[in-house]
Amino acid sequence: MNLDKLTSFAISAVLAAALMGNLDRLQLWILKSQAKLLYESRASAWGNPSVFKGK
Repeated sequence: MNLDKLTSFAISAVLAAALMGNLDRLQLWILKSQAKLLYESRASAWGNPSVFKGK
């Protein structure tokens, strides 16, 4: 996979946030996004497997 562009974008975003003094806000935004991703990917949100069983 080619992650060079993504890596350089992430580094530039962190440097820009650090230069503007908003590194704490960036970190909070990242933590909230990670928590939302974990919440949405929980197994209970996948649906009921009994839907696929024949009655």
